[in-house]
Amino acid sequence: MAKRANGEGSFYFDEKKQLYRAMIITPAGNRLTKSSKDDDSVKDWLNEQRLLIGRNQHVEPSNLTLYVWLQSWVETYAKPKIRQRTYEGYTSQIYHTEPLWNMPIQKITPNHLQNLYNDMQEEGFSGETRKKVHQMIRNALRRAVINKYLQSNPADLVDTPKVIREEIQVFTSTEIELLLSHAKKDRFYPLLLLAITTGIRLGELLGIRWQDIDLNNNEIFIRQTLQVSNKKGIIFEPPKTKNSIRKISIPLQTVAALKEYKKKWAESRLLHPGDDDLAFVTNNHNPISPQNFLKRFWNKLQLHIEFSMNNFVAKPMSVKKSYEVILKECRQKKDWKLFPSKNFHTLRHTFATTLLANNVPITDVSRALGHARVSTTLDIYSHAIPENSKLIAEKIAYAFLK
Repeated sequence: MAKRANGEGSFYFDEKKQLYRAMIITPAGNRLTKSSKDDDSVKDWLNEQRLLIGRNQHVEPSNLTLYVWLQSWVETYAKPKIRQRTYEGYTSQIYHTEPLWNMPIQKITPNHLQNLYNDMQEEGFSGETRKKVHQMIRNALRRAVINKYLQSNPADLVDTPKVIREEIQVFTSTEIELLLSHAKKDRFYPLLLLAITTGIRLGELLGIRWQDIDLNNNEIFIRQTLQVSNKKGIIFEPPKTKNSIRKISIPLQTVAALKEYKKKWAESRLLHPGDDDLAFVTNNHNPISPQNFLKRFWNKLQLHIEFSMNNFVAKPMSVKKSYEVILKECRQKKDWKLFPSKNFHTLRHTFATTLLANNVPITDVSRALGHARVSTTLDIYSHAIPENSKLIAEKIAYAFLK
């Protein structure tokens, strides 16, 4: 009798155990079996295996665990194509999958993943974190399907965790005036003015070089961004998307401030020679850490504004207390006036909402912000677009009811 070829299989009845059995040899030489008292289920299984092998869609049995595969996927497939910060984010997100680390990926079901996300929610993780973990798992398992480690991707059958977007904050025009007036004599005043009048991100601001600033044509170019890596410290990377690489026009007031600042920068450069031309640097002409900038300039600026509003002079050295502790104590006073402290990114929100409220087309606002898609801008700032129902009615009447 001729030997059966791999992928052909056999079906028979086991008289001794009164079971129908099927057996098939995979292309890799592994033996697969199925037994049941129901002959149709065994035949269906055998036909399915034959079909998968014939279409080259068969997946060999494997004990490859989720942890091992995620680590391999991040290092082999993701790392070469992503930014350093994104890579570090993936390595951090792997730890959130710990309950499933030892489970073979071939045994993971949609229920396993949904329970993982539910448990994360109960532990207090945000929708954004759960969404990122889901996206990482889904992308890793898609590659596993391509590599024929999986027949199908269970993550495709799980809804992406919802992200509840918090209502954005903005500064009022009075608050912007206070920020500018109190920062007027600070060396970071031009940076603050640039942030307010362009809406560019802090990492983009700290990555700007003089070669990116055209003071003759009142323009700046966003070509790189400063980031802080857990492993490499301060690094410079290209902007996230092609739309983030952009040219932005700047007001004459900002140009004037930058021209004055550049003179002082050049004088300081003589004391600290170097080849780089970063516009905003430390006193020693080193790149500025975003965390240090926020702590030493941005947060303090808002504290001092509030002290000034109340004609209070804080003396942390004399009372051996931090500005934050002094402010907390002052806020207990009955008539104390508050300056609502906000994060630096609020300047970007203020820039965008101000333009939209003044009927600047959303496509232009999206381009200035460097968003990859106009839909992103619309999703974040649609509330700031003035309602034009009355104008719409007038236009329709004029067009059709003359």
